[in-house]
Amino acid sequence: MSAKRALIVLLLAVLLPSAFNVAASPQQEKAEGPAVLEVWKWKSFVQTQNEYLEKQFRNFEVATGHKVNSTFLPAEEIYRKQLAAVEARTFPDVSEIWAQNLDQFNQMGVLVELTDVFNELNRKSPFSDLMATMVKYQGKIVGIPLTTGGEAHFWRKDILDDMGLTAPDTWTELKSTAKKITLAGDVYGFATALGRPATDGEKLLEVALWCNGASVMDKDGKPALKSAEAKTAFEFVAGMVREGIMPEGITSWDDGANNRAYQTRSVAGVQNSASVYNYMNTQDKELLNDTVIIPIPKGPAGRFTDTVPHAVGVNKSTKNLKAAKDLVLYIMDLDRYNGWIKEAGGQIQPVYPALVSDPFWSDPYRKPFIEMGARYGAYQGYPGPGSAAAGEIFSTYVLSDTIQKVIIDGWSVDRALDWGMEKVTEIYERWQ
Repeated sequence: MSAKRALIVLLLAVLLPSAFNVAASPQQEKAEGPAVLEVWKWKSFVQTQNEYLEKQFRNFEVATGHKVNSTFLPAEEIYRKQLAAVEARTFPDVSEIWAQNLDQFNQMGVLVELTDVFNELNRKSPFSDLMATMVKYQGKIVGIPLTTGGEAHFWRKDILDDMGLTAPDTWTELKSTAKKITLAGDVYGFATALGRPATDGEKLLEVALWCNGASVMDKDGKPALKSAEAKTAFEFVAGMVREGIMPEGITSWDDGANNRAYQTRSVAGVQNSASVYNYMNTQDKELLNDTVIIPIPKGPAGRFTDTVPHAVGVNKSTKNLKAAKDLVLYIMDLDRYNGWIKEAGGQIQPVYPALVSDPFWSDPYRKPFIEMGARYGAYQGYPGPGSAAAGEIFSTYVLSDTIQKVIIDGWSVDRALDWGMEKVTEIYERWQ
């Protein structure tokens, strides 16, 4: 079976959302005795990272006598579950939250102020300026910075060498290189998800917009999706599919699909976090030796990555506020936290600048990720402020829905951008 045919089979696999039972509703009254904390965390593709954090929860239980009920949720599920929990009044005591959604949950009255926790951690080791800004709304700290996640591009070095090509440094070079690879053999030149429920597509489209001088929101935080620069970006991405450089089936991929496509040698290039590197480093050294990892290509407006910063929030209605805060302080201890970051193998980057100089990041395969995050990092709402509107736009896949109007429904890019602009404006106005 050719790699292209294998990829088509791969596209037919759809992950069913995992069954999930929400925690009992927290009460306002103060709890007596040892606390039972319901904790929701993002489920990493790197299992050892999840296991490390689970071990820290168990160590916290031993040290304090409290109980931690932890649930690890895939990226494509956690926001949807959190919204449902707000409606059902079952929001967990402690939850990992995309930083762009902090304002949304804060306005919903879910989050307790954490200025005291932030200050205690910040005194010991200051947070990055970007992350400190992302967790503050109307002068209050409503979350604790947790991670950033700069991405990079993975390319099959063996294929590039055999064809006399080099890894692309610009988006124009990317299209040319990927097209030559697709036409030359049985692998696609480049691929990434472009649909629900994958955040990978949102990140690729955001980066394409930024690199071309466009954005979803302007510097004042107002809708700005419809522009000549946005048209250029969307025509580029849609053209990659129409010309067969990327497979049409990517519109139904989930967040793990481009990982699997690269790991099964079905595509020559992908944009992803270091989870792909971590897989190769532990399970496929041969593929790793045939891979080069480079910064995301630059466009007319520069080079960008969506760092997709994450934070930790505490439920305002928890009956175990002190225990919840103590848990956050425990897992964010610099040494424990650095151990967790390292277990991710580079997939996430630290929010403490003091850890950037750790020798861990000098590895040539990991270095592009820390450089992308530190030098070219942006966030939902860029170049304006982070906001509830920007967070909802990202979390509800507005960009992916917009590009699908072109790829699947055959709309013109202008018509699709008009539709996308309407959706962006609707969300923006709802939060004013």
